[in-house]
Amino acid sequence: MRNKLIKQIFIACMAVFVMSFGMMLVAMTDYYGRKSQKEMQENAAFLASLLNAQDWQFLEEMEHQSDLRITLVSPEGAVIFDSLHPAQTLGNHGDREEIQMALQQGEGRSVRYSETLQKRTDNYAVRLENGSVLRLSIVPHVVPELILSMLNPMLVVIFMAMLLSVVLASQFAKRIMQPINRLDVENPDDRYLYDEMKPFVHRIMAQNKQIYKQMSELKEEHSKQDEMRREFTANVSHELKTPLTSISGFAEIIRDGFVQEKDIPHFADNIYNEAQRLIVLVNDILKLSRLEEGVTVQDEMTNVELKSLCEEVSQRLALNAEKCGVQLTCGGVPAEIQGVRNMIEEIIYNVCDNAIKYNREGGSVAISVETVENKACVRVKDTGIGIPKADIDRVFERFYRVNKSHSKEVGGTGLGLSIVKHGMAFHNASITIESEVDVGTEICLYFPMKEGGEPPQVSCFA
Repeated sequence: MRNKLIKQIFIACMAVFVMSFGMMLVAMTDYYGRKSQKEMQENAAFLASLLNAQDWQFLEEMEHQSDLRITLVSPEGAVIFDSLHPAQTLGNHGDREEIQMALQQGEGRSVRYSETLQKRTDNYAVRLENGSVLRLSIVPHVVPELILSMLNPMLVVIFMAMLLSVVLASQFAKRIMQPINRLDVENPDDRYLYDEMKPFVHRIMAQNKQIYKQMSELKEEHSKQDEMRREFTANVSHELKTPLTSISGFAEIIRDGFVQEKDIPHFADNIYNEAQRLIVLVNDILKLSRLEEGVTVQDEMTNVELKSLCEEVSQRLALNAEKCGVQLTCGGVPAEIQGVRNMIEEIIYNVCDNAIKYNREGGSVAISVETVENKACVRVKDTGIGIPKADIDRVFERFYRVNKSHSKEVGGTGLGLSIVKHGMAFHNASITIESEVDVGTEICLYFPMKEGGEPPQVSCFA
């Protein structure tokens, strides 16, 4: 930036110098022109007084200036005398503008191109007492001639101007950059800055505050994630340890021969159930991990009709509902959304499965599909044991169980609703829960409906 400032200041200095030099040349040209005209008038008045007093032959004996032409013309326009050319070689000058004006008005002036001198001349003529006309001509100084006449001193001036411009530009750039170089970006202080720089510094200060805030939030979020990861690891270890311990214990008893032959099927059945529980738990953990890590779902987004999907889930859960003594119903209106069918089916299945498991004998679970504005709602209402208000916000946490003893009885892994939460986030959907202990729970799943078949924007929950 400093080099750029030096360059810009140098260019500005040279531009001012060139403009000033040009104006000086114009002023000098005008000055020399007016000076030449004045000298011509004075010379013409002096010569006219001499010619009025004596004959013109003294002009031939005078020492004439090389740049001043003296011409004497008769009243008829014939050239009587010329200081640069023989009079007999010159034609009639009666048509010259300055001579005509002198004959008529006593004096005349013109600036024109001279055919005789082949140059532009400044002419002044005055009428004598005998009617003749005395004319003085001079080639005026022009800019190129002035430049050539002053070439050597001009080169020195230009060199000095360029040198001075470089020095001044360097000093000015250094002074301008000094407050900027002293600026501490992390802790900016605008007290010693230019007024023009203060808005920029204020923006830096605002951005720093925002960055510090974001860093603090990231650290806090990172701490929460670390805590959740540790908690998740501990929970997984505990959940895996329980069925593995049971399997190991049953197998050890059988191995050591402490089981009668008739009881072996019973122990084998226990080992099978614990193994199945372990498989379900591992599968749920894998599903949840894929959703949390934002792994791309292989299945494509398709049109999903919620009412027919809910009816399929209801048929799959009919046998479980019958075993638990729970009446399961499904109704509502057709509603089509865009989503991953397998994932939406698992979301609805987990919610309905919980509603059956945590119900009471003789209770009911009602599944209904509705449309609310631009959303499709799957409403699952049960008459189960309910959820305390203090636990409603935590039911979507991994391995969280409201009633641990009941969960063990029904074989829950504690990951079902956590999978539901992440699956809903994947579809930009939302969940609401209303529950009352010993009365029942109502869960509503709201999916966005897009016109024209456009799928909703996908953003995985992390």
